[in-house]
Amino acid sequence: MRLLMEPIDVAEQVPATALLQADYLHSSGLGVQPRAFCWQGLLYEVETVLETWSARCEWWGTEEQREYFLVLTQMGVMEIFQSKQGWILSRVFD
Repeated sequence: MRLLMEPIDVAEQVPATALLQADYLHSSGLGVQPRAFCWQGLLYEVETVLETWSARCEWWGTEEQREYFLVLTQMGVMEIFQSKQGWILSRVFD
C-alpha cells in the first residue's frame, strides 16, 4: 500500500434516484459516486465501488468532512476521497 494524497480530477455519475431531488446539484455527498478519474495523465475507470464511508477529521487546524470511496480500477484497488478542497487519491493498494 502506498500513501499518496495527490489531487485528481473525477468524473461523477448521479444515481437515477437523486435526479428526482430538486436541490441535488446544490448539495454535496448526496450519493454522487466517481465513475472515472485522471491521475498522472492516465484515465482510471471505476469498475466497482467496493466501499464508501464518511469521516470528520482535523486537517491543518481545520475540521472537515470527507467522503471516502474504495474503488476497483483496471490498475487495482485505490482509495479516493472528496472534501471541500476537491478530490484526492489517498492510497493505492499493491
